[in-house]
Amino acid sequence: MAAKIIKLVAPNNLPIVGVRLEDGAVCECVYSYDNVSLLGEMVLQNNGGANILKRDGDSVLVDSAGNEWRSSDIEYDSILRS
Repeated sequence: MAAKIIKLVAPNNLPIVGVRLEDGAVCECVYSYDNVSLLGEMVLQNNGGANILKRDGDSVLVDSAGNEWRSSDIEYDSILRS
């Protein structure tokens, strides 16, 4: 089975609009998950060469209100919702 694109949603039910970069910008991303291999992949749409901001080993995702969330929390919850 091919990986499925998962819509990332924050615990406050707002959509995730992207991932925070080290330069402070927010980059759009697409998250896919393969439930056979149990592998997830986040593909950045255009990071302009900047690195993803990490906190405690997690990427920082941003919802439509500008709130920041740990990627591992969002990914797991969004997979369960899909």
